[in-house]
Amino acid sequence: HLFLSKMSTGLPIDIKSSMKGQNYISFCRLDIDIHKNVPHVHKHEKWENKDHWHGAEIQVIIEGNWTTHRSRILHYMRQMAVITPYAQFLFRYLSDAADKNLTIKFARRTDVMPPVPLLTKHHPSAVDLLLIKRLIAETTKQNLLQFLQHEFVNISKAHAERLI
Repeated sequence: HLFLSKMSTGLPIDIKSSMKGQNYISFCRLDIDIHKNVPHVHKHEKWENKDHWHGAEIQVIIEGNWTTHRSRILHYMRQMAVITPYAQFLFRYLSDAADKNLTIKFARRTDVMPPVPLLTKHHPSAVDLLLIKRLIAETTKQNLLQFLQHEFVNISKAHAERLI
């Protein structure tokens, strides 16, 4: 969404979030240098949280042909609501003609959050050259055999030896 916003309008996105029980709201306005793939933070603030609000809110402005893409956008929002039943989504389409504005709320369907995902190793078929270079730069392993076993899932010592 950040890329679409930047490419279509040039406008940054606004993100605010606060965890339950936190006495502040984090606010960040940012965009991205799409040529260098580097974020640019315009504003990063902590706001007082008097109302004990918690959650995350992302505001993105994207320019495009609503008539052409309406069904795809709404389908995407429905899919997001299905795969994240613990989240509430509010979608607003603002038209130049006020009578064509649209607001749809996808309500939260559960209060149960899924467990925090475990960190997993990369699968060898899912890496590209850039990721391999980054893994090599960040590894503490001293040789290729250890690197393959440590950084990738399903590579045993015997398998790593065959690969080398």
